[in-house]
Amino acid sequence: MSHARNTEDREIALVTGAARGIGLATARRLLDDGFHVVMVDQNEETLAASAAALRGTSNAVEHQALSITDRAAVTALVARLPRIDVLVNNAAIFWDGKFDAATEADFQKMYEVNVVGTFVMSQEAAKVMQRGARIVNVASRAYLAGYAHSAYITSKAGVIGLTRSMAIDLAERGILVNAIAPGLIETDMFRSLTPERQQELIAKQPTRTVGQPEDIANGIAFFASPRTRNVTGQILTLDGGRSMGIAIY
Repeated sequence: MSHARNTEDREIALVTGAARGIGLATARRLLDDGFHVVMVDQNEETLAASAAALRGTSNAVEHQALSITDRAAVTALVARLPRIDVLVNNAAIFWDGKFDAATEADFQKMYEVNVVGTFVMSQEAAKVMQRGARIVNVASRAYLAGYAHSAYITSKAGVIGLTRSMAIDLAERGILVNAIAPGLIETDMFRSLTPERQQELIAKQPTRTVGQPEDIANGIAFFASPRTRNVTGQILTLDGGRSMGIAIY
């Protein structure tokens, strides 16, 4: 990992799952907002290419390839940074399949990455965070329930529970914790579905549209801003109206 640069007058934001999709859009948005951005992802090659592209506009970018479930690697990264002002827990994996097809391994893998990985990153980052620091977890509208991805839904419901409990436990230290709940977003997860499944999901959207990673990055930027100093334990749902509960089946 390259050493932190030009951090004296910039807050430091660490973004996981930053190689592509929502994570990359978030890194770009926070860079535009004046943060020094540390990009983290397991895919070293893609991460390096994405970081290099962002450095074309600013040198306030660095990157580190690691697994968010590897506590030793996370601890080492945190120790190398002068501080962490914002942590965006975006890294996650996805599983799509009917309940009857799910296995214990599916549930364990979803929980290990989506929940435990978020916990590990947050716990290590919180050790060095000062008052006013912010943690933003990327959950999913799916935590409200949905069709044919029970393991993923369960893990994202866990992220919501973790967000709320962290917000309470860290409040006395002045660390704010909130979550974003994206709906249908055009990412690799969405594109991994069959065309038929994609159209089925789009048809259930009140807007009949698919959101873009930048839409979610804008929501994350709200919680990441030092101006939102009185907001904690909240869930911002960005899903094209899907969570309104209207009769679209």
